[in-house]
Amino acid sequence: MSAAALALLLTACGGRPPPTAPPPLDEELGEEADGDGLRIAGIALPRLPLEVSATEPPLADGWARAEAALTMPTPRPPEGEAWEVEGWADGELGDWMRRRAEVVGAAQRALEPAREGRPEHSVVASLLLGLAYSRFALDLRGIETPLAFSNDPERAQAFRAAMEQAARPLWLRALDAFGSCAAVAAEAPAHSLARWRERCDAELRAVEPMLPE
Repeated sequence: MSAAALALLLTACGGRPPPTAPPPLDEELGEEADGDGLRIAGIALPRLPLEVSATEPPLADGWARAEAALTMPTPRPPEGEAWEVEGWADGELGDWMRRRAEVVGAAQRALEPAREGRPEHSVVASLLLGLAYSRFALDLRGIETPLAFSNDPERAQAFRAAMEQAARPLWLRALDAFGSCAAVAAEAPAHSLARWRERCDAELRAVEPMLPE
């Protein structure tokens, strides 16, 4: 498969120089201060706002779908020859991208009513959606450059560029969701939304450096 064909495949489905970690959030988020152990797919969250439940409408369905997206394992490239990598990109990688995009899309559709409802539901739904998109992008960005390309700088660079190109629209959607969360929380008087605004602001700061200038 040519570099152009791989880029086309990834862009159609999606829509690291070698992997680098995203900016750390632990200190900013103050996760230990919340103390109630609320998590989605292992990701710590602020305490839920008053009178909001993850297991009841309007969040339950979207929460479950977002968790399904966040727990979908990422494929690893084969260690064989270039032709094996091409078959993997056409098959396993492309199939994973399509399936994950479908699950994230289903999560967005399920969360939209909550995002348009009460502020307490809106901020939670927007943060969940932002996480679904940003972690999808991080997983794409974190796929290792195939070993078969390690001695071919041009091919390795093309592979990394294809990963970044496929991740870019996901970063943009994450940025929109986190921004919506922060804006709604900032406008609402409820003290219980302060932590959610802080979390969404922190996620925004983590996403912004990932976008190409």
